[in-house]
Amino acid sequence: MMSFLEKSKWFLLAGWVVLIYTSYVYFWRQNVFWGQQILWRSLGEVLFRIFLLGLFLLIGAGLGKRVLKWLGFQASSFLESFLFGLGIGFVILTYLFISFGLIGILNRWAISLSLLGIYVISYPEIRDIIRQIKTRLKNLSTSGMPPLETALVLVVLVQVVINLAGASVLPSDWDGLGAYLPMAKEWAYLHRLTNIPYINFAVHNGPFNVGIFYVMALLVKDAILAKLIHFSFGLLTALGIYCLTKRYFSSQTALFAGAIFYLIPLVSWQSTTAYIDLGFTFYAFLAFYALTNWISSRKMSWLIISGALSGLSLGSKYTGFLWVALLLVAILINLVALKKERLSVVAKSVVVYTAVTGLVGCFWYLRAFIISGDSVFSLLHIFFKGYLRTEAFAPAVAPVTLLAPVVPHIPETPGFLSALFSRLVPYFRLPWEISMHSRSFSDPGGIGLLFLSFLPFLFVFRFRERKLVRFLLFYSGAYLFFWAWALPYKRGLLPILPLLSIIVSYVLGRIFNSHRFLKGGFFVLIILTFVFQIFYLAPEGLDKVFQRLSVLVGLKSQQEYILNSEETYQVFSYVNGHLPVDSKLFIVSDPRTFYCERRYVTAIIKGNRPLDPSSLASGIELLAEFRRAEITHLVVNQKLWDLGYDKGRYGDLLEDLKERHLQVLYDEHGFQVFRILYG
Repeated sequence: MMSFLEKSKWFLLAGWVVLIYTSYVYFWRQNVFWGQQILWRSLGEVLFRIFLLGLFLLIGAGLGKRVLKWLGFQASSFLESFLFGLGIGFVILTYLFISFGLIGILNRWAISLSLLGIYVISYPEIRDIIRQIKTRLKNLSTSGMPPLETALVLVVLVQVVINLAGASVLPSDWDGLGAYLPMAKEWAYLHRLTNIPYINFAVHNGPFNVGIFYVMALLVKDAILAKLIHFSFGLLTALGIYCLTKRYFSSQTALFAGAIFYLIPLVSWQSTTAYIDLGFTFYAFLAFYALTNWISSRKMSWLIISGALSGLSLGSKYTGFLWVALLLVAILINLVALKKERLSVVAKSVVVYTAVTGLVGCFWYLRAFIISGDSVFSLLHIFFKGYLRTEAFAPAVAPVTLLAPVVPHIPETPGFLSALFSRLVPYFRLPWEISMHSRSFSDPGGIGLLFLSFLPFLFVFRFRERKLVRFLLFYSGAYLFFWAWALPYKRGLLPILPLLSIIVSYVLGRIFNSHRFLKGGFFVLIILTFVFQIFYLAPEGLDKVFQRLSVLVGLKSQQEYILNSEETYQVFSYVNGHLPVDSKLFIVSDPRTFYCERRYVTAIIKGNRPLDPSSLASGIELLAEFRRAEITHLVVNQKLWDLGYDKGRYGDLLEDLKERHLQVLYDEHGFQVFRILYG
């Protein structure tokens, strides 16, 4: 291992020299002067954002470790202590930023000074974390690692670099540009968590525990830092999987489990976005991890930590209700059916878990109730009726989500049993469909081949002898059942993919141990599967990977990349450069508004609800509503308009206005910008 690292070091240094010389020749031939060289600027920006990300994670982990030390918490390893310290630190930081937003000081100075103060307070813990990381890296370089496991680590590192490149470019993902980043940007501009239904009415009352970190990122640096935070959640989840699996199984199984999760194409795609799903997955998995430790040790501190992290997941995404409910059922089954504890012990554990979870997770739901009267029950109604299928919420999601079939349809046949069988068949086929036909379930990236290949081994009893494996299996099965019933879209599977990764790695370990002469062949097969998933199943194609790597190393500018990758960037570049600073836009048929630097709305709010165009008799009445809302310009995504987005609601009314009251200013790249004439 040592000789391999030594050779790698010299190879990297030689590669760096080659990069510098070839880059110099490239820029010399392009007649680019020193002050304009995008290579150094790009590399410097990337390294600075990575430094800010690392500092943020160290501050969170140091703060959390300090709190856990006060509570007398003991972890089994440094990595476990770091992860749970980070989780508790994120609880505190989340509510610190929320409190800034409530009192109206959500600005760069407040954020920077508070993080600086936390750094000073937690410096002993941060110093200890850095020292232990250095020690473990030094020990890793001197200890031996089998060649096959070394190959596995190198494959994972390739995926890390690819994901880092994707997270280091300007955002072009649908929900990031249409929901999370615009809301974070508006709150950063207003410096408070005020009601903003005019930005994206569909999600303005939703849970935002992950998104509040995006507000921080926009205030401290930019949207790319927000993407890097989401990228880090994927890596942290893989580390958590490794830590749990190593504690209860073995190091080799742990390495496989972390690699299986991180190399899932869906996870790779999510790591390059400003979505919230990897953050939710991290919180949910740590809550499960802490509950597993509580079941094995019966220490109340683990149950409290599980409740706190469950609260974070509850305040990050509506599906947190399902996750919390399943954890609560697991607590009850363990205490009542397995341990046969007294009623007082059961009641105490349930009350502690639910109280901590509710306390940490209630903010956004209380806020929604106070602002709009939306109760938890109404939000759950939205969830169980299929949030992504509800037409009223169409602006919040990508067109592919609404147009793609979710569960294959099979015509019903006469007879009760036949009809019941026909209804159940799509759910039995779902594992095959989600693996082999994943493009039908929206979102780029599949879930790979390993789950469908090796989970059937669990039908053999000796592969599920371990109680923890059965717990993982039943928990995943229960979640999968509700997922298939309520929200069968790919991102919804992310919370159980860590659990399934552990199960598959355990199955692979049992196969290796029982058939040693096949171990090498199986190992090579798994490595080839990972390589296949990285390159052939690259969620957005190898060309996109190459473009992002070019930006990462400075061979292409951020602007060159975004002009070719995001269609809204060009129209909003025109808007930002040509419309008066006091303009106010009404943007229809496209929620991706992040790059707009002028005041805008995506819904005209009347009372506390969006204006219903069907209540207007003519275009003149719509013009009056525009005047009341002080709208000066109209922006239309013509491609989505032609597909029916907002056309059925506003089409006839805008046609009435086009001849006399709408002046075309811009008509390129599928977008139109109109000036509204009130004279």
